[in-house]
Amino acid sequence: MSADLALRALARLLPPRARARYREEWRTDASRARQLGLRSAGVVMGAALLVVTLDRDSPAHTGEPRGALARRLARRGSTLVAACAVVLIGTFFTAGIAPEPGAAPMAVLSALEAAGWIVPRLALALGALGLLLLVAGSSKALTSLGRAALAVAAVGPALIAVAVVAWPAGPDPEAVPGAAASGANPAFVAVVLGVGVAASVLGAFGVLAVVAGSGPLGLQPRRSAWRRRASVAPVGAVVALAVVVLGAIDTLVWNPLAKVPGLPLPVVYERMVSVDGFPLGYNVAVVLVWAVFWAGLALGVLALALSRRASWFTVRRIAIVMLVLVGGALFFRFFAGFGFGMSIADTFGTSGGDGSAVSAVLTLLGQLSLGAALVAFGWAPRVRARSVERAGA
Repeated sequence: MSADLALRALARLLPPRARARYREEWRTDASRARQLGLRSAGVVMGAALLVVTLDRDSPAHTGEPRGALARRLARRGSTLVAACAVVLIGTFFTAGIAPEPGAAPMAVLSALEAAGWIVPRLALALGALGLLLLVAGSSKALTSLGRAALAVAAVGPALIAVAVVAWPAGPDPEAVPGAAASGANPAFVAVVLGVGVAASVLGAFGVLAVVAGSGPLGLQPRRSAWRRRASVAPVGAVVALAVVVLGAIDTLVWNPLAKVPGLPLPVVYERMVSVDGFPLGYNVAVVLVWAVFWAGLALGVLALALSRRASWFTVRRIAIVMLVLVGGALFFRFFAGFGFGMSIADTFGTSGGDGSAVSAVLTLLGQLSLGAALVAFGWAPRVRARSVERAGA
């Protein structure tokens, strides 16, 4: 790697307002070193040292009020940990949702199996990154209380993870990567779990206190042009509507056929009514109400995003709301279709879980949507310098 390329890469690691100045200084120093017949490695080493030791919270370097770095790290770290928790909890409770034999081609089954292996491990990696950001935020907090709060916020989820992995009964190793039955003392593990939960709750309040803070937040009104909103909102609405339509069809048609292969749908429903006394009309109405409700919300968000006056509804905010809509719709689909699953199980002696390939895909999509919404919420854009000046005035 050339010295110039290394210096450019190191400059990218600096706060926004310091990048251009230090990059040009370093490149000038490297050029002079070459003219004098000296090696530029010393300049690169000095640049690397400055990257490590620079005051990254200085308003002169960031264009933000002092304390913003700890707030940003706390917000990003906590949302990464929360996203990890959402995905892992969802995986734990829905690990048994898999297509019935013959309900999908082998290629689809293999893809779902690979996704089921990758997603929880990716969630764990994001959770670990979130804990590192919380620790980094703790080191940058301006007060002792803030440092302690962020440290507790990092320790809590770590203790929960240790307790889950060490739990003597052993959770499903397919649902929680790395988990296995162990010989740990149940009482000790329960104490660790309790302390972890308590620390997580206290840490959540601590993160909120650090993010809100007592100093200037440097808030600024964010705006998105109508053209940008008009290019993003319809895509989100189409995805949300497609999820609702597919979810309704899957609940009413595809999943019953997958659970009872070989029987036509009318016969399946007829037996559910005659054998189990299944109130078909009522349960169909519940699914339709679910579909209309979430479709209406998606269309309402689209109408708001396309309003000329809603410039505050930025592209990022639209994406967050649409992701929450998709995740929320798929979460509540379980309750809308609960009656169908139970009646199929009682009538035909099957399990009450979903059995179609679409169900498996939608379940995974719902968890990822909620996790992505949390990550997008945590990654708020930086404030501009003029907002900092107003905040400190």
